[in-house]
Amino acid sequence: MVGVNDIVVRYLAAWNEQDAKRRRDLIAATWTEDGTYVDRVRDGRGHDAIDGMIAKAQGQFPGYRLNLASGIEAHHDYVRFSWVAGATADAPLYIKGTDFAVIADDGRIKSVVGFVDAAPAPAAR
Repeated sequence: MVGVNDIVVRYLAAWNEQDAKRRRDLIAATWTEDGTYVDRVRDGRGHDAIDGMIAKAQGQFPGYRLNLASGIEAHHDYVRFSWVAGATADAPLYIKGTDFAVIADDGRIKSVVGFVDAAPAPAAR
């Protein structure tokens, strides 16, 4: 069985991977075939949708990389961790989030619910 730390490392790597084939391979290794991701502004079910969702987020936030920002808390089939992105010269806006995941019996992610803890203010309309 894959350890929870390895699962979180693969998850963050999938969000950071720019090469489409390598990202797709990471998604397959990280999520079950029917795995899901949902947050306030995006969602995906299955490998194709998750890949498209991540690629779109990378296009919206070029230069941003997710990095672990907390300990990894796990019990039963549940995992919680926080991440940060930005606050660099290439990606100046600071973003922080907390994700909650359910791990399937095969050691891959069954579902993720993401929350943004800190983000830039929305653009004025």
